[in-house]
Amino acid sequence: MIVRLLPRIVIVAMSSLTFFSLMPSSFAENSSAEDVSFITRDGITIQATLAAPTTQGQQLPAVIFIHQGGSSRDEWVSLPIFNSVVENGLLALAYDIRGHGDSSGEADFSTLFDDPNQAPQDLRAAIDFLIATGRVDESRVAVVGASIGSNLACVASGNETYNVKTAVAMSGKTSAVLNLADVDRANLGLESIFHISSESDQEGKRAEWAAELFELTDAPRKLEIVAASSAHGVSIFDDDPSLQDRVLGWLLETL
Repeated sequence: MIVRLLPRIVIVAMSSLTFFSLMPSSFAENSSAEDVSFITRDGITIQATLAAPTTQGQQLPAVIFIHQGGSSRDEWVSLPIFNSVVENGLLALAYDIRGHGDSSGEADFSTLFDDPNQAPQDLRAAIDFLIATGRVDESRVAVVGASIGSNLACVASGNETYNVKTAVAMSGKTSAVLNLADVDRANLGLESIFHISSESDQEGKRAEWAAELFELTDAPRKLEIVAASSAHGVSIFDDDPSLQDRVLGWLLETL
């Protein structure tokens, strides 16, 4: 079984990208958080945390956070950025991939990271759940992911059936994206993604894959390789805490 993976070249960005300050990790009085669940089309029960502003009577943009393999939704819920998107008027949903955290199913790591009929169904169910709440502007949904979550974010941004407007992909892998999307490079169709990797993760391979995926992405697009770091997924924030500001800025600019 594979456990959680632990451990500045230049940013190629949209022009005039604005940076925003992150809020404290505890939720403010004008927002709420609750545990929710939903069922995938193949019968897996997915557990999630939904946080939202207390704004009434309007549909809001939403950000879906997906953790890396061997972890859980707490990976994102515990970070300032999860609360910060809510403080900036967006809904935030973090869920446990099947076989992880509190979700049902078994995580067969020999197939989960590459099978288009497993983890992508969890993301589709998450999007369906958000839309069914009636609180989400379905034309303004983003996906932020780490490792396998990163690959799923790319899959969603490259397939119009997910109807995802923008994404953030931390520590992605090109071959896994292609396998999960079940397409070849010519039909991947990525668009509007902020690709992130540390410089030395997996002996530099993750940085190479981030650059490769960036080249396969249509504008708007952005690439950041964090120098002097070998961290994987959200652990990159430990080496560069201000990166969370830039992720938030990307979301608010493109969503």
